[in-house]
Amino acid sequence: MFIKILCILCGAPAELSGERLCRACRAELPVQPAGVCPCCGGAGAVATDCVRCFPRAPAFDSCLSGCMYRYPVDGMIKKLKYLARLDLVHALSRPLLESVHRDMAVPPDCLVPVPMHGTRLRSRGFNQAREIASVLSQRLSLPVDDQLLRRHKPTAYQYELRPEQRKKNVSGAFSLMKTINYKNIAVVDDVLTTGATANELAHLLKRHGARHVQVWCLARAVPAHR
Repeated sequence: MFIKILCILCGAPAELSGERLCRACRAELPVQPAGVCPCCGGAGAVATDCVRCFPRAPAFDSCLSGCMYRYPVDGMIKKLKYLARLDLVHALSRPLLESVHRDMAVPPDCLVPVPMHGTRLRSRGFNQAREIASVLSQRLSLPVDDQLLRRHKPTAYQYELRPEQRKKNVSGAFSLMKTINYKNIAVVDDVLTTGATANELAHLLKRHGARHVQVWCLARAVPAHR
C-alpha cells in the first residue's frame, strides 16, 4: 500500500521523504550563509574580524551550524524540544551535515551531545542533543559518547536569561564521568546563542586532555554585540 508522505511545514507531498519536506520548503530554510566566523559562527570571515571573538576568542575552536535561528527553523526546534517532534531531527540535520561536509577543518573522533540534567531529562523524556547526535552519527559513521559528560547542577533555561547571566548559569554545571580518550571532539547541541554552554564544556574538555573542541548545532542565533 502506497503511503503519501506530506511536508511537515506546508502539507504538500514531501519529495524529500526521509526529511518529510517538499523541495519548496527545503529551499526556504534559512541556511547559514558563507563568510561567517569559523570560530563562533557569527559575522566575520575570520576570528580577527569578528566582534565576538576578537580579541578574546571562545574556548571552542570552531562552530558549524546548519541554519540561522529564525522562521521556520526556530519553530521547528521548539516543536522538537517541547512537543517531542523527533521526526523533525532529520530535516533539521541535513543543513548541518552540508555545513560539516563543506567547512569542517578537523574531523572529530567522536560526537558528544550536551548533557541534560536528570530532572529535566525525566520530565522531557529525551535529550534533543542526543537525538541530533544519533542522526549525525548514522550519516557520518562517527561514534557518539553520551556517557562522557554529566550536567550535575540543575540550571535555568538559557533563553530565559540575559546574555550576561548565561555564563554564570552554566558555570560549574558539568563534570566528566570518565577519562577522555579522544583528542578531537565535536560537541552537539540544538541552538547556540551566546556560546556560554559550549564555552563551559570546551574549557572542561580541554582541561582534561582534549586538544580540539568544535561545536555542531542545528541553528545559530547571533545576539546583538554589547
